[in-house]
Formats: sequence, structure tokens, C-alpha cells
Amino acid sequence: MKTLRFFTVVLVAVLLISSWAPAYALPADTNSPSIIDLAKTKLARLRVTNKTGGALYISFSGPRGYSFSTSSQGKTTFESVIQPGKYNITVRASACSGELHYKRNVKGGTVGLPPFVCKGKK
Repeated sequence: MKTLRFFTVVLVAVLLISSWAPAYALPADTNSPSIIDLAKTKLARLRVTNKTGGALYISFSGPRGYSFSTSSQGKTTFESVIQPGKYNITVRASACSGELHYKRNVKGGTVGLPPFVCKGKK
């Protein structure tokens, strides 16, 4: 019986402490640039043209990380989800070897990349 009471007290204590944890995770300054108000932020979308004959894989690394993929040939426009910032973009294709790298400063609107085509052996 004492063991059950002990575990109950410990469980209640853990629940109380965990409920306070989010308050400690907030930055002291609410005007900090690390806090982004998505209602006021203009998000960007990605537009690519896939002429590789296979799937296209695009990854963004920077303030946030994003991954996109499409097997559709031709133009594809993804939804507006990219937050503003400076990004390194890596593009790979299942039908091609290697990868391409780009740097973009995203401010909103549409991020466009050049058309992707796999060059065949001659």
C-alpha cells in the first residue's frame, strides 16, 4: 500500500513539473527574431520544372528545413510553406547521378529553380 501511494505522489509531481516546462522554453524577449508570427509572415512556395524522366528531390536547409519531391514531369508548384530566410538548396533526381546546389534568399512569393534535365551519354 505504501508503494502505491509513493508512485501516486511521484506521478502527480512529474505531471505538475511537466506542465510548467513550456513556460521555461519561451524566450525572455517576445520581440526576438526567433519568434515568427505566421499570420503576419509572407510564406513562399516552390516551383520546379522536372524533365528528368524520374523523381525530383529538393531539400532546403537554413532557418528551417524543408523537403519536397515530385515524380510528375513538367511544372510543379508546391504550397506556400517556406518561411523567409537564406537557404541552401540541394536538388537530386532519381534518373540522374549527382546533385545540384543553389543559394537563395527567400522573402516570400515564389522560389523558382531552373528546369532540370538529365543529360544522356553520347
